Parts: sequence; C-alpha cells; structure tokens
Amino acid sequence: MERLLQYREASPIIPYNLNDSLILFPIRHHSPVCSYHLIRTIENYKPDIILIEGPENANHLISVITDEQTKLPVAFYYYYKDTKKYISENGGDYKCYYPFQYSSPEYNALMQAKKYGITTKFIDLPYSETLINTAENEGLRKDIDKHSYTDDSRFTKSRFYQKICEKTGLRDFDEFWEKYFEIGGLYISTEKFVHQMNTYCTLTRTDCTDDELRADGTMSREKYMACNIMKVMQEHKKVLAVTGGFHTFGIYNLIQQGDIKSPKIHKISKTDEGCYPMAYSYRAVDALRGYVSGMMYPHFYDSIMKELYIRNSPHEIYNDNIFNLITLTAKESTKRDIQVTISDMTSAYTMMNGLSALRDSMECGISEAFDAVTACFIKGEKTVSSSIPLDILANLATGDGIGQINNTEHIPPLIADFEKQCKSLRLKYQLSAPTTVEASLFTSVRGMELSRFMHRMQFLETDFARLMKGSDIKNNRDRSRVREEWQYRRSPEVDASLIDHTTDGFTIEEACGTFAEKLLKKYQRCETAGGVAVDCFLMGIELKSAEQELIDNIISSDGDFFSIGKGLGYFQTLCELQSLYDFEDKSTMKYLCKCFERLLSMLPAMANVPPENADNVINIMKIMYGIIVSVLDYRMNDFEAELLTIVSSAEKEPAVYGGAMGLLCAISPDYKQSAEDGARGYLTGSTEIQKKGADYLRGLFSTARDIVLVDNSFLEMADKLITDMGFDDFLEILPSLRLAFSNFTPSEIQLVSESVAELHGISENDLMKKSAVDENLFDFGEELDRIICGIIGKEELIYE
Repeated sequence: MERLLQYREASPIIPYNLNDSLILFPIRHHSPVCSYHLIRTIENYKPDIILIEGPENANHLISVITDEQTKLPVAFYYYYKDTKKYISENGGDYKCYYPFQYSSPEYNALMQAKKYGITTKFIDLPYSETLINTAENEGLRKDIDKHSYTDDSRFTKSRFYQKICEKTGLRDFDEFWEKYFEIGGLYISTEKFVHQMNTYCTLTRTDCTDDELRADGTMSREKYMACNIMKVMQEHKKVLAVTGGFHTFGIYNLIQQGDIKSPKIHKISKTDEGCYPMAYSYRAVDALRGYVSGMMYPHFYDSIMKELYIRNSPHEIYNDNIFNLITLTAKESTKRDIQVTISDMTSAYTMMNGLSALRDSMECGISEAFDAVTACFIKGEKTVSSSIPLDILANLATGDGIGQINNTEHIPPLIADFEKQCKSLRLKYQLSAPTTVEASLFTSVRGMELSRFMHRMQFLETDFARLMKGSDIKNNRDRSRVREEWQYRRSPEVDASLIDHTTDGFTIEEACGTFAEKLLKKYQRCETAGGVAVDCFLMGIELKSAEQELIDNIISSDGDFFSIGKGLGYFQTLCELQSLYDFEDKSTMKYLCKCFERLLSMLPAMANVPPENADNVINIMKIMYGIIVSVLDYRMNDFEAELLTIVSSAEKEPAVYGGAMGLLCAISPDYKQSAEDGARGYLTGSTEIQKKGADYLRGLFSTARDIVLVDNSFLEMADKLITDMGFDDFLEILPSLRLAFSNFTPSEIQLVSESVAELHGISENDLMKKSAVDENLFDFGEELDRIICGIIGKEELIYE
C-alpha cells in the first residue's frame, strides 16, 4: 500500500500528532479498521471532547444509541417538511437515515467517550439546512427511494482507485478496500493508517470541482463543521474530530484559513423537522449500498469488530472468521440436501489461503471466501440451483438481524403503539425475515383483531403486511373465503412510514382515521371516497360525521362518470359487507343511491365513448342493473329508458351498444329480436362494419350470455361473421371474439361447442380435440393445387 500512495506532492499532509490540540480523524462509515484505530487514538490521545460528523439536531439521541440495552443496527431517522418552501416552490417532504452498526466508527467513538467520561457532540448542519444548501437532484436531493446521511459515493467511485485496481488486478472497490485498508490496515501503526486514509481521500477529492462540491452541499457542511470545531477549540485543550475521510481535507483547509463564515441557519418549527431513533436491520444496511458508504456484508464486519474488541492482537482475525463463515455455509448447505464433504472443506481452506497468498494479501477476505466456495462447493458451471451455497454464504455474511431500542423516551408514540399491538397479537415483530400468520375472521376474536390490524398497517402503506390468501374485497375476488393468510416483516421502512404518520395520531387507529380524512380531502374523487369507506370497514374504523359529510359532498361534485361508477361498486360491496357482518349504517345506502342517480343521468352520454373505455362503461351498467335487482327495483323503468336512449343513438360504440342490448334482453325477452337485428345489421354491412360486429357480440355476451344458450341464432351470425371474412381481417377481430366468448363458464363452453359442432355437421369430439392445421402446410397445399391446375389446364378449378 505504501508503494501505491507515494503522492505526497499531491496534497499537504494532514497532521496526526498526539501532542496537538486538534486531531482530525478520517473514517469510512461502518469500517472495522477505522473503528479499531479510532479506539486506539482515543485511548492514547485522551481528548477533552469528541466531535462527530452528524446533524447536530441529533445530540439529544446520543444517550439512546449508547444505552446498554440498545441492540444494533439502529438508525437516526431525519425528516423535514418544506412548508416554508425554502428548498423549492413545490415544498415537499424529505427524509434520510443515519445507520449505526457495531463496526461504525461513529458508534465506537460514542461508546469510548461514554467509557472514559468524555463529552461528545454532533457538529454537522441540521438535515434541513443540508437540503436547503443542496442543488436540485444533487446529494441528499437526488430522486431516489432511500437517502443516507452518510453518503460518501465520491469516496468509492474515484478514478484513482480504478487505476489502482487496473495495476494490481483487483476486481472492484470492495476488494481493493478490504485488501489494503480493512486487512492491511490492521498490520500498521495508527499514524501510518491515518496518513494512508488522508492521502487516499485527498487524491479522491481531486476528481471533484468546486462547483460539484458546492452543488451537493459538501462545502456548506464543511464550513459549518469547521466553524464548530474552531469554536470548541477555544473552550477545550484537546479536541478529536471524527469526520468522513472525503470531508477531512476540506475541513482541515478551512481551519487553516481561519476566518470563515458559517452558513445561515433558518428558523424551522419542531413540527416541520425532527429526528427519531429507529430499529434498523442488517439487510437494510447492506441494501443501502446505493449510497456506497456502507460496507457490504455488514454482519460479517460486525463480527470482525467484536473480535477486535476481545482479542489481544488483530492478526489472524480475518482468517479465522472467513473459515468460520465457510464452515457455517457448509452446514447450511447440508441442511438443504447439498452435500459438502470434509474433503470439500479442506479444499476450500487450502484454496482461500492460497488465493490470499497469490493476491499478496495479509489474510483472507470475503472475496477469497466466495472464490473458495465457488470452486470447492459448486465444482462446475454456476447455475441457479448449483449456486445455492453462494446464496447461503451471502445471506450469512449480510445477516438477518434487526436492532432494538429499549429507551422509550424518544420512541415515536406510533411505533410504541405498533409494538404494543404486535405483542398483544403475538406477532414476531422483531424479525426482519418474512413470517406468515393466519387470521380466522369468524371463529375467534383474535382473528378479527389480527385482520383489522394488518389492514390498518396496509392502509398506512407501511409495507409491514401483505395479504397472501383470503378475500380481496376491494377487487371483488375470492369473496367467499373466511380465512386470511398474511405475510409480515419488520423492516426499517416500516418504522420510517410510522414516523411519517406520527403527526396523524398517537395510535394506529387514530393515524388511520386521520389519514383517511387526508385522502378524501386530497383527491376529491368518488372512486377514492368509496375505496376509503371500504378500507375503513375492513380496518374496523367508523367514519365520523365530518368524514361522512365530506364523502357526500365529493359524490355531488365529482363529474367523472368512471370515478362515480367505481365508487358505486365500492358502496355496493360495502352494503353487502355490512349486511354480512350485521352492521347497521344508513349512510352507505345513501351514498349508493346518490351515485346511482348521478350515473343514471349521465348514462346516455356514454353511448359513443372511445373503444378503450367501452368495457368500463359496460361494467358500470352491469353494476347498476345488479343494484336495481337487489335494492332499487323501483328504478327499473328509468334504467330501461336510458338504455333505450343508448341503443337508439345515431353514433354509438359497438361494445356499449351490445352491452346495453344485453341488459335490455335481461329486463324483457321482447328485446331479443332487436338484439338479433342489431347483430344482423353489422353482418350485412361492409368489411369495416363487420369488424365492429365482433365488438357488438363482445358487449352483448358480457351482459346476456344466456342469450346464446336459448337458440343458435347468435351462434349462426357469429359463424357467418368468421367464415365470410378474409384471413387478415379475421386476425384483426380475433381479440374481440376471444373476449366475447371468455364470458362463458366451462360448462357453457361445452354447450356452445355442441351447438357449433351441430352447425357444421361434425361430432363434438372432432371439434374439441381435432388438431389445428398448420398454416404453412395449408399455404403449401394451396400452392400445390395452383400448380397442378395449371399443368392440366384447369385453372378455373382453383376458384370453385
């Protein structure tokens, strides 16, 4: 490594002297070797105060993370609501994570400070100020799902390390870092390690321009940290500042410069900005490799850190832990019927040490573990099935544990209520791996409570619960099921979402009620109102009078036919549910009637909708007919009159026309002749008109498929449509024909096939089981007939 970093002229050397009043200690987040040398520095330097890179508005949480009962990984969760539009005219909500694991240098600095009674504090800009000082689509304002405060992507994507990899034959940054820093760093003095870190980070920084550093907020943060450090230096004799390696050079230069102006701090209300501690998982730490500040395989590196604490010497720690990891992989592979012999284990041990020596590494690293398992356990081509040992190795190295915070003083009330309800329902909420639970809706009180809790978590979009089996009421599927099977998993996103909803209420039930009201006010659509009403019923939450009035106003003001139609379907479902559960609520019937009346007046205008909306119109008409039959029979004549308006329109969409005719036939058999006349009108027209006949049949069969089973008149018309049409034209109408006959049940298809077989004078068996003629073979036969007729001089036979 010393040979690779012989670039003293590239930057001034940042001093590391235990006699100085200030030591700037550079780190890579979550790095065991950085933690190891940082601990030694604290022991030898004995600072009066330790300053740590991190938003200063989290200082009140230091006691939480250093609590003996806290189990890592955990994270600080920052949120900011830009209500004053400091960031943009559109405002918006922002959030990010600051994860800690046992190998994190920041965590070890805090724990050592607690051990020796040293004052500690975070010194970086508050999260809101970092956002305000960051350009759009840069840094913490990038358009990605997850943001980490400890984003040091520049640290791992420099051209400098890429050139090193090219010269040394290393495959990627992680292999480079592990060989030269994580493993190699344990064999050198702290002073030399800090020197190498500073040199690497400074050379990495040369890839960035001042404009780039200004845009992603780096310069503002470094100015703020430098000002805080200089202020503390006036009050303490020995100051240790722990900062990300990429920032150390910038902070050092600013301190040397002396006279700098700190960024402006805005007045942000406590309701718009906050920070909470939250349980985190190893999977989440590893999944955040997108910000590249986390170490890959976090559980493995936490194991390394724990060994560094208890061993007298750091040497051989990697060799021992890598072999232990391979041994565990072999055991888990055997449990899955993948035989790994003693000979395989011996070969893996020999190979990992051989590769380490060949690569000139002090000890074996995680890359040697994967290479050894690939060569000695898989023993051949890597496929989906054969690579299972590699998956096991990766899972073991990543870990599936989740942290725990027992200090409830700073726990958001919504998370506290979530954990309380999980305990009451006997859910294993501490696990990050998916777990399955069954809820019996009618046989136990717990089953209904469990179902309602899961629906509430789903409604709040926490990603905690997912319905695997059971009735899907909103989408009208599997309505007869009386048991639900849920899969649930506690992840950092669950806690983050609950924190976001903390302003909605202190309990899950309160938050759901407030969130439902927010959705109603935000979207002002009948479709949303109906969906929210169904959700509230499934969650066991009664709509308040204000919310009921809001739904009533939404129905009155919504002018979208399709939104009202969707809402009508939801309210119909809700009426059926309330009847099933013996739940009395007159407001639902009021909503249903109001939606129906509005749709009835708008129905004639739907006669000539665009083809892509035809199916939606037909479905809404079917819902309206079903409601008339069940509860609004006195409106049958009015509905019939509106359908007649549709079918008599000069311009009408064929599928809607057919759907309306089918419903008229359902109202009275007297309309059957009109339905036949409509179909015949399409068949006797031009080719383009005939093509529309397929859509007419699709609409007709979707609302009155029994019309085909009464006699063969419609089948004969469909047969004529198909047989009279050219091949290319037939292919064009084929999708509509498929959809038309998809309305029939299997038993009805059987009856239809019998009628079609009789129509063509063949047996049903031949029709249903006869192999289709290959199209190419048919073309070849046609061409052969043409050649033969030409040879014998009988070309006229081709057209007979």
